[in-house]
Amino acid sequence: MIKKLLALSFLLCVASIPLAVQAWEPLSPRELALMEAAYNGELENVQSLVADGVKVDALDEEKRTSLMLAAFNGQAPVVEYLVEKGAELELKDNNGRTALLYASSGSFPETVEYLLKSGAFVNVQGTAEGFTALMTASAEGLEEIVRLLLSYGANPDIKDRDGDTAGDFARQKGHSSIVALLEKSKTESVDTR
Repeated sequence: MIKKLLALSFLLCVASIPLAVQAWEPLSPRELALMEAAYNGELENVQSLVADGVKVDALDEEKRTSLMLAAFNGQAPVVEYLVEKGAELELKDNNGRTALLYASSGSFPETVEYLLKSGAFVNVQGTAEGFTALMTASAEGLEEIVRLLLSYGANPDIKDRDGDTAGDFARQKGHSSIVALLEKSKTESVDTR
């Protein structure tokens, strides 16, 4: 009887786990190769693997995709190719980060702009801390990225889980020009040039 109750309890637990979590399987060697090639900007390898049928949105154990890894490393040609091949812009990793959140952590304006032009949601917030792309770029002192995000409608008043805004992050890191830019954006549109 106890064994049946334990089995029933296990089934109820498994049934309550979201399908996306249940469905994850370890990456195949070819999916792993695609992620590595995307991260390293090896466009020809990415094209070959995708042409051979490797899924562009395969997820690793942290729910990262090839698009996220390419975006994180500023590999604009690979990002463009993956998006053209149907990579989902709004997929989120285990921390709720999208490709745009990854790209905004580095000085990769071409990658950020391509994602924004392709329809990436500019005000998306990660689930772990509630950071936006604007918060990340502001904290890193990436003025060109901040300008781009603002020109696509990034909201400087969004707060993270601790109640901090992009301006708070810029202030804490001593990025006074970004603080001024964020303040100015509240009263007028931002020129990306």
